[in-house]
Amino acid sequence: MKELKGTVEILADYKCAEKSNHENFPAWDQSMKASLDQLAMCGTLGNSFYASGTALTKDALKVLERSPAEELAKAVVKGRSEGFIRTFPILGLVFLSQKDPALFKKAFPQVVLTGNDLADFMDLARSFRGFGRAMKSAIHSFLKERVTPYYAMKYRRPLADAIRLSRFKGEDPIYSYILSVYPQTKGYSQEKLDSACAQYKVLADQKKFLELLRENRKSEAASLLRESDMDVDALTAFYDQFDKAIWQAAAERTPVMKFLKFLAKFQREKVRLADLTREKITVSNLRKAKVFPFRLVTAALSLREEKEDAFDNVKEILLGVLDDYTDSYDWKSFNEFKWVIAPDVSGSMRSPVGGSSVLTFAHLSAMFTAFFRRGLDHVEILPWDTEVHAFDVPKNDSVRTQINAMLHMVGGGTHMEVAVEHMIRHRIMADYAVFLTDIEEYGKGWLKSWKAYRKINPKAKAFLLRGDSYLSAPISEKDAEKYGIVQIFGWNDSVMDYIHYRITEKGKKDD
Repeated sequence: MKELKGTVEILADYKCAEKSNHENFPAWDQSMKASLDQLAMCGTLGNSFYASGTALTKDALKVLERSPAEELAKAVVKGRSEGFIRTFPILGLVFLSQKDPALFKKAFPQVVLTGNDLADFMDLARSFRGFGRAMKSAIHSFLKERVTPYYAMKYRRPLADAIRLSRFKGEDPIYSYILSVYPQTKGYSQEKLDSACAQYKVLADQKKFLELLRENRKSEAASLLRESDMDVDALTAFYDQFDKAIWQAAAERTPVMKFLKFLAKFQREKVRLADLTREKITVSNLRKAKVFPFRLVTAALSLREEKEDAFDNVKEILLGVLDDYTDSYDWKSFNEFKWVIAPDVSGSMRSPVGGSSVLTFAHLSAMFTAFFRRGLDHVEILPWDTEVHAFDVPKNDSVRTQINAMLHMVGGGTHMEVAVEHMIRHRIMADYAVFLTDIEEYGKGWLKSWKAYRKINPKAKAFLLRGDSYLSAPISEKDAEKYGIVQIFGWNDSVMDYIHYRITEKGKKDD
């Protein structure tokens, strides 16, 4: 009878719910705008705890089919420029080409930024729609405007495929260099290839570098790599011929984002990394390169544990930058208010982000929580699953220590309401409460408890910070407006900027 009464109570409070989430708990459909915003910021569409990549992709395709062209154009550009993801924006472009060729042509250069983007776009276009005039025209423009010697070296085969598909003809001999992967193609000649190497020093450097490798003159090859603008990615086929000195040279001249990407490889090749990591991985350099803090966590997770020796532990150096990042942030506006930060530590948060084998939603939630913990003057940390867990880590402990403390808690169910009930029970009067979660609740209902909390604290506002791709919401848009609830999608710096905007006077006026 007690269970029946609880179920009836939930049904009464959620009688207007339009659907069920993946745990069969009442939920609401999202508006087209909210769904596009979510996909733009979180739409990696890989397997998750509650749904397969196939199911998430099917849901995304339904949104793409129904979405108005103007909203879709804004979403794909936002996803690539602010969400810094590729999957959904590139897929969305394929659909946009059919809805509005003019908007597609305008959005294309803002979404397709690299040769890999172009290759993935062409693959998806073949699968879904084929190539219309607008697509070929956009590809033609990319080849004309974006191809540089650097791109030609790094993305030679996808660019060659694009040239053949769009029947592009360019006078610059760099295009003959690209087509050298298909020497039978019209437009390629050895004469033009030689001309390209003569015109562009980096191509001549690469040719010389490969000659030095073949002749086993590896010390000279390392010196050339250190002095040249050659891209290490373009040399993948020759990695097995690199020695430690060449890898050291490669690491020294690798830019910040790629340095993080290659760290595990550099470590395996016994590159001396400590001083390089300190030099390259600074808050200033990260911001200039638009590299977000979660990339540090991903890179650190990819490294093997190092024995204590004369060299510093690179993982410690990386994660130490998270402290610098937090301490350098301007918390002034945030510290005018009282906060609750309530990270979800349920088992589903172990799901990988975007198919990654190392970074999980639990890492992201813990990282944001640790940032808030170190930065805010007035804050309660309430990790939750089916209950609220004590969080006793001192405020000034490292971000790494705080992340690890939360990761050790992960494993229970998703009862979103328990943190709010704790706030009610202990009379915690917060101005703002941030809930970091995948929103797939199945307890008594977060909305019901939040309504009760607002009765004792009517001016409180809630942020639901989501990194998931589930196209449902635990609240209706009407209730969100009525009860001071804002959903935020994503996990990069724009999250902090948006929260900052919402708590300032301008943001409050827009509420």
